[in-house]
Amino acid sequence: MSLPRASRAGVGLVAAGHFFIDMSVGALPAFLPAFTALWALSDFKASMLLGASLLASSVVQPLFGMAADRWSTPVLLWGSVLVAAVGLGAAGLAGSYSVAFILIVGSGLGVAAYHPEAARVVTRVSGERSTAGMAWFMVGGHMGFSAGPLVAAAFVPVLGPEATLVYLVPGLLIAGLLVIFSAHITAPEPRRTAEVRAVDDGDNHVPGLILLLGVTTTRTWAQWGFLALMPLFLQDSRGYSDREVGLVVFLFAVMGAVGTVAGARVAERIGGRRMLATTLPMVTPLLGGFILVGGAPGLVLLALGGAVLLASFSVTVVMGQDYLPGRIALAAGLMIGFGSIGSAPPGLAIMGALADGLGREAGLWMAALVPVIGGLAALALPGARGQGARL
Repeated sequence: MSLPRASRAGVGLVAAGHFFIDMSVGALPAFLPAFTALWALSDFKASMLLGASLLASSVVQPLFGMAADRWSTPVLLWGSVLVAAVGLGAAGLAGSYSVAFILIVGSGLGVAAYHPEAARVVTRVSGERSTAGMAWFMVGGHMGFSAGPLVAAAFVPVLGPEATLVYLVPGLLIAGLLVIFSAHITAPEPRRTAEVRAVDDGDNHVPGLILLLGVTTTRTWAQWGFLALMPLFLQDSRGYSDREVGLVVFLFAVMGAVGTVAGARVAERIGGRRMLATTLPMVTPLLGGFILVGGAPGLVLLALGGAVLLASFSVTVVMGQDYLPGRIALAAGLMIGFGSIGSAPPGLAIMGALADGLGREAGLWMAALVPVIGGLAALALPGARGQGARL
Protein backbone atom coordinates (compact mmCIF):
# COMPACT_ATOMS: atom_id res chain seq x y z
CA MET A 1 0.00 0.00 0.00
CA SER A 2 2.12 2.84 -1.36
CA LEU A 3 2.05 6.56 -0.75
CA PRO A 4 2.96 9.43 -3.09
CA ARG A 5 6.72 10.05 -2.98
CA ALA A 6 6.20 13.55 -1.59
CA SER A 7 4.27 12.09 1.35
CA ARG A 8 6.63 9.26 2.30
CA ALA A 9 9.28 11.31 4.10
CA GLY A 10 6.77 13.15 6.26
CA VAL A 11 4.74 10.05 7.13
CA GLY A 12 7.94 8.09 7.78
CA LEU A 13 9.27 10.68 10.21
CA VAL A 14 6.00 10.95 12.10
CA ALA A 15 5.69 7.14 12.18
CA ALA A 16 9.23 6.97 13.64
CA GLY A 17 8.13 9.32 16.40
CA HIS A 18 5.06 7.15 16.94
CA PHE A 19 7.36 4.12 17.20
CA PHE A 20 9.20 5.63 20.16
CA ILE A 21 6.09 7.14 21.80
CA ASP A 22 4.32 3.78 21.92
CA MET A 23 7.59 2.02 22.74
CA SER A 24 7.69 3.99 25.98
CA VAL A 25 4.11 2.93 26.76
CA GLY A 26 4.82 -0.74 26.03
CA ALA A 27 8.01 -0.72 28.11
CA LEU A 28 6.50 0.29 31.44
CA PRO A 29 4.78 -3.02 32.35
CA ALA A 30 8.11 -4.81 31.91
CA PHE A 31 9.71 -2.51 34.51
CA LEU A 32 7.07 -3.00 37.19
CA PRO A 33 8.76 -6.07 38.76
CA ALA A 34 12.05 -4.16 39.01
CA PHE A 35 10.36 -1.11 40.52
CA THR A 36 8.45 -3.34 42.95
CA ALA A 37 11.66 -4.96 44.17
CA LEU A 38 13.49 -1.62 44.40
CA TRP A 39 10.89 0.20 46.51
CA ALA A 40 9.07 -2.79 48.08
CA LEU A 41 5.83 -1.79 46.39
CA SER A 42 2.46 -3.37 46.98
CA ASP A 43 0.56 -4.67 43.95
CA PHE A 44 -1.73 -1.64 44.24
CA LYS A 45 1.14 0.87 44.09
CA ALA A 46 2.75 -0.97 41.21
CA SER A 47 -0.50 -1.05 39.26
CA MET A 48 -1.00 2.65 39.98
CA LEU A 49 2.18 3.41 38.05
CA LEU A 50 0.73 1.75 34.95
CA GLY A 51 -2.73 3.21 35.55
CA ALA A 52 -1.35 6.73 35.94
CA SER A 53 0.67 6.34 32.74
CA LEU A 54 -2.36 5.17 30.76
CA LEU A 55 -4.57 7.94 32.10
CA ALA A 56 -1.98 10.66 31.49
CA SER A 57 -1.32 9.40 27.96
CA SER A 58 -4.98 9.08 26.97
CA VAL A 59 -7.52 11.18 28.84
CA VAL A 60 -5.90 14.55 28.05
CA GLN A 61 -5.30 13.78 24.38
CA PRO A 62 -8.47 15.64 23.27
CA LEU A 63 -7.17 18.77 25.04
CA PHE A 64 -3.91 18.55 23.11
CA GLY A 65 -6.01 17.93 20.00
CA MET A 66 -7.87 21.20 20.46
CA ALA A 67 -4.53 22.97 20.94
CA ALA A 68 -3.09 21.37 17.79
CA ASP A 69 -6.09 22.50 15.74
CA ARG A 70 -5.33 26.09 16.78
CA TRP A 71 -1.55 26.28 17.10
CA SER A 72 -0.06 23.61 14.88
CA THR A 73 3.73 23.44 15.07
CA PRO A 74 6.49 20.80 14.72
CA VAL A 75 7.51 21.61 18.30
CA LEU A 76 4.53 19.53 19.45
CA LEU A 77 6.12 16.53 17.73
CA TRP A 78 9.80 16.63 18.68
CA GLY A 79 9.00 18.20 22.07
CA SER A 80 6.57 15.40 22.91
CA VAL A 81 9.13 12.72 22.04
CA LEU A 82 11.74 14.50 24.14
CA VAL A 83 9.43 14.77 27.18
CA ALA A 84 8.39 11.11 26.90
CA ALA A 85 12.03 9.99 26.61
CA VAL A 86 13.34 12.05 29.52
CA GLY A 87 10.41 11.09 31.78
CA LEU A 88 10.81 7.36 31.22
CA GLY A 89 14.61 7.48 31.11
CA ALA A 90 14.88 9.25 34.46
CA ALA A 91 12.27 7.08 36.22
CA GLY A 92 14.78 4.29 36.89
CA LEU A 93 17.08 6.77 38.62
CA ALA A 94 14.38 8.20 40.88
CA GLY A 95 15.20 8.08 44.55
CA SER A 96 11.65 7.25 45.59
CA TYR A 97 8.34 5.90 44.36
CA SER A 98 6.72 9.34 44.43
CA VAL A 99 9.42 10.88 42.22
CA ALA A 100 9.16 7.98 39.76
CA PHE A 101 5.38 8.40 39.76
CA ILE A 102 5.73 12.07 38.75
CA LEU A 103 8.28 11.27 36.05
CA ILE A 104 6.10 8.53 34.57
CA VAL A 105 3.07 10.84 34.52
CA GLY A 106 5.24 13.42 32.74
CA SER A 107 6.25 10.83 30.19
CA GLY A 108 2.59 9.97 29.70
CA LEU A 109 1.77 13.62 29.02
CA GLY A 110 4.42 13.59 26.29
CA VAL A 111 2.68 10.56 24.79
CA ALA A 112 -0.67 12.35 24.96
CA ALA A 113 0.67 15.50 23.28
CA TYR A 114 2.18 13.58 20.37
CA HIS A 115 -0.76 11.67 18.95
CA PRO A 116 -3.24 14.42 17.94
CA GLU A 117 -0.72 16.65 16.16
CA ALA A 118 0.99 13.64 14.56
CA ALA A 119 -2.31 12.29 13.24
CA ARG A 120 -3.23 15.74 11.91
CA VAL A 121 0.10 16.04 10.08
CA VAL A 122 -0.22 12.54 8.60
CA THR A 123 -3.70 13.34 7.31
CA ARG A 124 -2.48 16.57 5.69
CA VAL A 125 0.73 15.29 4.10
CA SER A 126 -0.92 12.08 2.82
CA GLY A 127 -3.42 14.00 0.73
CA GLU A 128 -5.94 11.71 -0.94
CA ARG A 129 -4.22 8.63 0.52
CA SER A 130 -5.00 9.58 4.12
CA THR A 131 -6.10 6.04 4.98
CA ALA A 132 -2.82 4.59 3.73
CA GLY A 133 -0.82 7.27 5.52
CA MET A 134 -2.68 6.67 8.76
CA ALA A 135 -2.11 2.93 8.45
CA TRP A 136 1.68 3.34 8.22
CA PHE A 137 1.54 5.83 11.09
CA MET A 138 -0.29 3.24 13.20
CA VAL A 139 2.16 0.50 12.20
CA GLY A 140 4.95 2.62 13.68
CA GLY A 141 3.05 2.70 16.97
CA HIS A 142 2.25 -1.01 16.97
CA MET A 143 5.87 -1.97 16.28
CA GLY A 144 7.08 0.40 19.00
CA PHE A 145 4.61 -1.02 21.52
CA SER A 146 5.89 -4.51 20.64
CA ALA A 147 9.55 -3.47 20.91
CA GLY A 148 9.18 -1.78 24.31
CA PRO A 149 9.04 -4.92 26.46
CA LEU A 150 11.60 -6.75 24.30
CA VAL A 151 14.20 -4.04 24.93
CA ALA A 152 13.38 -4.11 28.64
CA ALA A 153 13.74 -7.89 28.73
CA ALA A 154 17.22 -7.56 27.22
CA PHE A 155 18.55 -4.85 29.55
CA VAL A 156 16.70 -5.16 32.89
CA PRO A 157 18.57 -8.37 33.89
CA VAL A 158 21.85 -6.47 33.40
CA LEU A 159 21.05 -2.93 34.55
CA GLY A 160 18.00 -3.38 36.78
CA PRO A 161 15.64 -0.36 37.06
CA GLU A 162 18.33 1.87 35.53
CA ALA A 163 17.68 0.13 32.21
CA THR A 164 15.16 2.93 31.62
CA LEU A 165 18.19 4.99 30.53
CA VAL A 166 18.44 2.84 27.41
CA TYR A 167 15.24 4.44 26.10
CA LEU A 168 16.90 7.85 26.05
CA VAL A 169 19.00 6.76 23.07
CA PRO A 170 16.20 6.18 20.52
CA GLY A 171 14.14 8.99 22.05
CA LEU A 172 16.84 11.63 21.66
CA LEU A 173 17.76 10.34 18.20
CA ILE A 174 14.20 10.51 16.88
CA ALA A 175 13.55 13.90 18.50
CA GLY A 176 16.67 15.17 16.76
CA LEU A 177 15.52 13.83 13.39
CA LEU A 178 12.14 15.52 13.84
CA VAL A 179 13.94 18.82 14.46
CA ILE A 180 16.40 18.50 11.57
CA PHE A 181 13.79 17.47 9.02
CA SER A 182 10.93 19.59 10.36
CA ALA A 183 10.27 20.95 6.86
CA HIS A 184 8.86 17.54 5.92
CA ILE A 185 6.36 17.55 8.78
CA THR A 186 5.15 21.14 8.67
CA ALA A 187 1.48 20.96 7.77
CA PRO A 188 -0.22 24.13 9.02
CA GLU A 189 -3.97 24.35 9.11
CA PRO A 190 -5.29 26.18 6.02
CA ARG A 191 -6.32 29.73 6.81
CA ARG A 192 -10.08 29.72 7.16
CA THR A 193 -12.49 32.58 7.21
CA ALA A 194 -15.23 32.75 9.79
CA GLU A 195 -17.68 31.63 7.11
CA VAL A 196 -15.55 28.60 6.20
CA ARG A 197 -15.11 27.66 9.87
CA ALA A 198 -18.88 27.84 10.32
CA VAL A 199 -19.39 25.50 7.36
CA ASP A 200 -16.76 23.05 8.63
CA ASP A 201 -18.26 23.02 12.10
CA GLY A 202 -21.70 22.61 10.58
CA ASP A 203 -20.43 19.46 8.82
CA ASN A 204 -19.47 17.90 12.16
CA HIS A 205 -21.44 14.73 12.87
CA VAL A 206 -21.19 14.42 16.65
CA PRO A 207 -23.71 11.54 17.02
CA GLY A 208 -21.75 9.57 14.43
CA LEU A 209 -18.51 10.25 16.28
CA ILE A 210 -20.01 9.14 19.60
CA LEU A 211 -21.29 5.90 18.07
CA LEU A 212 -17.90 5.30 16.45
CA LEU A 213 -16.24 5.75 19.85
CA GLY A 214 -18.59 3.10 21.21
CA VAL A 215 -17.67 0.70 18.41
CA THR A 216 -13.97 1.38 18.98
CA THR A 217 -14.37 0.77 22.71
CA THR A 218 -15.45 -2.84 22.09
CA ARG A 219 -12.25 -3.38 20.11
CA THR A 220 -10.23 -1.77 22.90
CA TRP A 221 -11.80 -3.96 25.59
CA ALA A 222 -10.94 -7.07 23.58
CA GLN A 223 -7.35 -5.95 22.95
CA TRP A 224 -6.48 -4.86 26.48
CA GLY A 225 -8.47 -7.68 28.05
CA PHE A 226 -6.31 -10.21 26.24
CA LEU A 227 -3.12 -8.30 27.01
CA ALA A 228 -4.00 -8.30 30.71
CA LEU A 229 -5.30 -11.85 31.16
CA MET A 230 -3.62 -13.87 28.42
CA PRO A 231 -0.11 -13.92 30.02
CA LEU A 232 -1.50 -15.22 33.32
CA PHE A 233 -3.69 -17.74 31.48
CA LEU A 234 -0.74 -19.05 29.48
CA GLN A 235 1.47 -19.37 32.54
CA ASP A 236 -0.98 -20.93 34.96
CA SER A 237 -3.17 -22.99 32.63
CA ARG A 238 -0.77 -23.96 29.86
CA GLY A 239 2.59 -23.93 31.58
CA TYR A 240 4.31 -21.28 29.48
CA SER A 241 7.55 -19.73 30.77
CA ASP A 242 8.05 -15.98 31.17
CA ARG A 243 10.06 -15.90 27.95
CA GLU A 244 7.44 -17.85 26.02
CA VAL A 245 4.69 -15.58 27.29
CA GLY A 246 6.66 -12.54 26.16
CA LEU A 247 7.04 -13.98 22.69
CA VAL A 248 3.31 -14.72 22.46
CA VAL A 249 2.46 -11.16 23.48
CA PHE A 250 4.93 -9.93 20.86
CA LEU A 251 3.25 -12.14 18.25
CA PHE A 252 -0.18 -10.75 19.15
CA ALA A 253 1.08 -7.17 18.85
CA VAL A 254 3.02 -7.69 15.62
CA MET A 255 0.05 -9.33 13.92
CA GLY A 256 -2.00 -6.33 14.98
CA ALA A 257 0.42 -4.16 12.98
CA VAL A 258 0.09 -6.45 9.96
CA GLY A 259 -3.68 -6.31 10.26
CA THR A 260 -3.63 -2.50 10.42
CA VAL A 261 -1.96 -2.23 7.01
CA ALA A 262 -4.14 -4.90 5.41
CA GLY A 263 -7.30 -3.45 6.94
CA ALA A 264 -6.63 0.01 5.52
CA ARG A 265 -6.41 -1.46 2.05
CA VAL A 266 -9.67 -3.37 2.52
CA ALA A 267 -11.42 -0.25 3.84
CA GLU A 268 -10.34 1.76 0.80
CA ARG A 269 -12.15 -0.78 -1.35
CA ILE A 270 -15.32 -1.59 0.59
CA GLY A 271 -15.69 1.34 3.00
CA GLY A 272 -14.93 1.66 6.70
CA ARG A 273 -18.45 1.06 8.00
CA ARG A 274 -18.80 -2.18 6.06
CA MET A 275 -15.30 -3.23 7.02
CA LEU A 276 -16.01 -2.72 10.75
CA ALA A 277 -19.30 -4.59 10.56
CA THR A 278 -17.54 -7.51 8.85
CA THR A 279 -14.24 -7.83 10.70
CA LEU A 280 -15.24 -7.26 14.33
CA PRO A 281 -17.58 -10.30 14.51
CA MET A 282 -14.84 -12.41 12.88
CA VAL A 283 -12.65 -11.80 15.94
CA THR A 284 -14.85 -13.85 18.28
CA PRO A 285 -14.36 -17.31 16.73
CA LEU A 286 -10.63 -16.70 16.31
CA LEU A 287 -9.94 -15.58 19.89
CA GLY A 288 -12.49 -18.06 21.21
CA GLY A 289 -10.65 -20.80 19.34
CA PHE A 290 -7.42 -19.79 21.08
CA ILE A 291 -9.12 -20.17 24.47
CA LEU A 292 -10.32 -23.66 23.55
CA VAL A 293 -7.31 -24.94 21.61
CA GLY A 294 -3.74 -25.17 22.87
CA GLY A 295 -0.42 -25.63 21.11
CA ALA A 296 0.51 -24.28 17.70
CA PRO A 297 -3.07 -24.27 16.35
CA GLY A 298 -4.15 -22.07 19.24
CA LEU A 299 -1.29 -19.64 18.60
CA VAL A 300 -2.24 -19.44 14.91
CA LEU A 301 -5.80 -18.56 15.90
CA LEU A 302 -4.51 -15.95 18.36
CA ALA A 303 -2.28 -14.38 15.70
CA LEU A 304 -5.12 -14.22 13.20
CA GLY A 305 -7.41 -12.83 15.89
CA GLY A 306 -4.93 -10.05 16.66
CA ALA A 307 -4.61 -9.15 12.98
CA VAL A 308 -8.36 -9.02 12.38
CA LEU A 309 -9.05 -7.22 15.67
CA LEU A 310 -6.71 -4.32 14.87
CA ALA A 311 -7.39 -4.23 11.14
CA SER A 312 -9.68 -1.25 11.71
CA PHE A 313 -7.26 0.77 13.88
CA SER A 314 -6.26 3.39 11.33
CA VAL A 315 -9.67 3.26 9.67
CA THR A 316 -11.53 4.42 12.76
CA VAL A 317 -9.16 7.37 13.20
CA VAL A 318 -9.81 8.57 9.64
CA MET A 319 -13.55 8.01 10.07
CA GLY A 320 -13.47 10.04 13.27
CA GLN A 321 -11.75 12.89 11.41
CA ASP A 322 -14.38 12.65 8.70
CA TYR A 323 -17.15 13.00 11.28
CA LEU A 324 -15.33 16.03 12.74
CA PRO A 325 -13.79 17.72 9.65
CA GLY A 326 -13.33 21.08 11.32
CA ARG A 327 -11.31 19.61 14.22
CA ILE A 328 -9.21 16.74 12.85
CA ALA A 329 -6.57 16.85 15.61
CA LEU A 330 -9.30 16.80 18.26
CA ALA A 331 -10.91 13.86 16.45
CA ALA A 332 -7.58 12.00 16.44
CA GLY A 333 -7.14 12.70 20.16
CA LEU A 334 -10.58 11.29 20.86
CA MET A 335 -10.17 8.20 18.69
CA ILE A 336 -6.60 7.33 19.72
CA GLY A 337 -6.59 8.69 23.26
CA PHE A 338 -10.03 7.82 24.57
CA GLY A 339 -11.27 5.23 22.07
CA SER A 340 -8.11 3.12 21.95
CA ILE A 341 -6.68 3.53 25.47
CA GLY A 342 -8.78 5.66 27.81
CA SER A 343 -11.89 3.51 27.41
CA ALA A 344 -10.02 0.38 28.52
CA PRO A 345 -10.16 0.69 32.37
CA PRO A 346 -13.92 -0.03 32.80
CA GLY A 347 -13.65 -3.11 30.62
CA LEU A 348 -10.54 -4.28 32.41
CA ALA A 349 -12.31 -3.88 35.74
CA ILE A 350 -15.28 -5.98 34.58
CA MET A 351 -13.11 -8.67 33.00
CA GLY A 352 -10.83 -8.72 36.02
CA ALA A 353 -13.82 -9.24 38.31
CA LEU A 354 -15.05 -12.07 36.10
CA ALA A 355 -11.60 -13.65 36.17
CA ASP A 356 -11.47 -13.42 39.97
CA GLY A 357 -14.95 -14.85 40.43
CA LEU A 358 -15.30 -17.39 37.62
CA GLY A 359 -11.76 -17.98 36.39
CA ARG A 360 -9.54 -16.34 33.80
CA GLU A 361 -11.24 -18.14 30.92
CA ALA A 362 -14.46 -16.27 31.78
CA GLY A 363 -12.67 -12.93 31.51
CA LEU A 364 -11.04 -13.96 28.23
CA TRP A 365 -14.40 -15.09 26.83
CA MET A 366 -15.88 -11.69 27.57
CA ALA A 367 -12.96 -10.06 25.75
CA ALA A 368 -13.52 -12.38 22.79
CA LEU A 369 -17.27 -11.73 22.64
CA VAL A 370 -17.52 -7.93 22.91
CA PRO A 371 -16.36 -7.26 19.31
CA VAL A 372 -19.61 -8.81 18.10
CA ILE A 373 -21.47 -5.96 19.80
CA GLY A 374 -19.19 -3.49 18.05
CA GLY A 375 -19.81 -5.10 14.68
CA LEU A 376 -23.57 -4.85 15.12
CA ALA A 377 -23.33 -1.23 16.25
CA ALA A 378 -21.16 -0.41 13.22
CA LEU A 379 -24.15 -1.12 10.98
CA ALA A 380 -25.78 2.03 12.37
CA LEU A 381 -22.82 4.31 11.64
CA PRO A 382 -23.64 7.17 9.25
CA GLY A 383 -21.87 7.17 5.90
CA ALA A 384 -18.54 8.99 5.79
CA ARG A 385 -18.20 12.22 3.87
CA GLY A 386 -15.51 14.66 2.76
CA GLN A 387 -11.95 13.39 2.35
CA GLY A 388 -12.86 10.12 4.01
CA ALA A 389 -15.70 9.34 1.64
CA ARG A 390 -13.95 6.11 0.64
CA LEU A 391 -14.67 4.94 4.18
